[in-house]
Amino acid sequence: MTATIGAVNTAHRQHEWERQATFVLITPLDRQAWDAHALLQEYKGQVHCERPCHFLKDPLFVDALFVKKPERVEALGYVLLMACLLYSLMERRARRSAVPIPSPARRVLTHPTGHEIIRHLHSVQVIPLPSGARQVAVPQPFQATFLAILEALSLPDSVYTEPPSPPKRE
Repeated sequence: MTATIGAVNTAHRQHEWERQATFVLITPLDRQAWDAHALLQEYKGQVHCERPCHFLKDPLFVDALFVKKPERVEALGYVLLMACLLYSLMERRARRSAVPIPSPARRVLTHPTGHEIIRHLHSVQVIPLPSGARQVAVPQPFQATFLAILEALSLPDSVYTEPPSPPKRE
């Protein structure tokens, strides 16, 4: 790829704008009951539902996905919706807990977003030991943040080191 300095190619810019403005809505709703315009209006009216999943419309994310079969597109849609649901629940639980989360880079987070929580958890490493046990390694500047996030989410520190118990069958 090469870069050149010169006048703006308006046709190319318009084409790129249209490409990035395109997105897909997956719905089980009946086509006769919901035309595309009404469905888009309903979708755009749900800003709070869309906000956590804004990355799904990013061409850098969506262009990298390729599935051949319609069933796989639908399955991927459900997986992504579940991820957005978990993301929203995590953010909601952290905010409702009112646990202040110290951030090494900025300030104390009193109303953290899901993005901030995930970003701070990137520093966590789980190290398998020769004995079969696991150890959590968190860099010193992030240790207080990590513990506060676990407290805000009501999770024990063993969530990283012990696999969950299988559900009991009745």
